[in-house]
Amino acid sequence: MRNERPDETAVGRLRTQVLAAFDQFEEEREAEQRQYEPAESSGLERLAQEYARAVTATARAALAERVGPSLSLTEAGVIRRTAKAVEGALPSVIVGARVDGWTAAEIAAELGVTASYVHRILRNNPWDAVWTMYRATGDDTWEPVESGTLCATESAASVADQILGERLDHSLARSGARLCVWRTGEEGDPDDARFTAKHDGDTVRDH
Repeated sequence: MRNERPDETAVGRLRTQVLAAFDQFEEEREAEQRQYEPAESSGLERLAQEYARAVTATARAALAERVGPSLSLTEAGVIRRTAKAVEGALPSVIVGARVDGWTAAEIAAELGVTASYVHRILRNNPWDAVWTMYRATGDDTWEPVESGTLCATESAASVADQILGERLDHSLARSGARLCVWRTGEEGDPDDARFTAKHDGDTVRDH
């Protein structure tokens, strides 16, 4: 299932980076202005504060229209430079969100792009899925049975369910099995898998 805690998803991490850039600007600005009279809250500061509370594309669009005109040239420059940096990272952000289980429509709404753009990025940037099948050996212990890699454009959950369905033989079905999926370079610890599909008896359980 998709992790519902946004800070642990690719898009959530992007939001955290953007807010961190805002915070860094404010820290530098405050340090520079300590020698002068205290100034009112800047447009960028208000934008960062309200952005943290805006959870829909509509709310963010309204926020931009309301706060945008109050930004100074320097503040607008910070946002423009951040936006350019984010633009270059969009393909990896989109793929990471897809691995985490976001749909193309959800990604498009979050980033303010079209669904067709998201689909094109996903088609052109498949991710390398590493998987391992484990057999239950009793007392909640598992032994690896088979492993492999494949290029995927679907979520880690979809990949895990597909491979488990294709490779679950009678022996594994009787003993119980689980299939873990990682991104290349992350594989190793089953607890750190992007997704784990389990089969117990005649029931398939996902985690």
